[in-house]
Amino acid sequence: MSDGPHRSLPMPPRWKRVAERCANVAFSTDEITTVLIPALRQDCESQMSPGFIDGIRNVLDDQGSSLFKDDPKPRLEALRDVAGCGIGATLLNNLMELSPSGAAEVNDFATAMTAALEDHAARSARSIEEHYYRKATAPRAVNTRRRLDQSIASSPLAALARQILKLDDKAPARQTVRMQGLDDGVRL
Repeated sequence: MSDGPHRSLPMPPRWKRVAERCANVAFSTDEITTVLIPALRQDCESQMSPGFIDGIRNVLDDQGSSLFKDDPKPRLEALRDVAGCGIGATLLNNLMELSPSGAAEVNDFATAMTAALEDHAARSARSIEEHYYRKATAPRAVNTRRRLDQSIASSPLAALARQILKLDDKAPARQTVRMQGLDDGVRL
């Protein structure tokens, strides 16, 4: 007897927890979000180097303090080697698309990061759904994907993006809450 398709999911344990909560209807959308946000944060930490984010911030800061604005695209393109192939590359592509006139701003940086997080979450949702199609029933796969999409839509990804980029010094919006006893139970 299997404990569920999430056990054999070929993803890190953080995404297995997300899949487990999405497949179990006892978990609310908010409870799914409490494990989704840390999973996205950890993926960013593992896929993007701090030097990459600092490099983009330097380009944007130089643009903001300069009287004559240069096109930041060549300097951003020079960061492609540091960006990697995951969230960093998506962030770089989004930032270059958002500032076609060459006037890249901090708000563009946050918007590009939010879009990169949405893209990464959607890719992970597709991977989870595909795995559930192979290892479980089709209705269960559809339900898992639907619940994950709802969680992504209701997640504070813009706030997470600003925290990852160190634009806000606030504490994380949501933390994973460990249930300690029977009295903690299911929220009513």
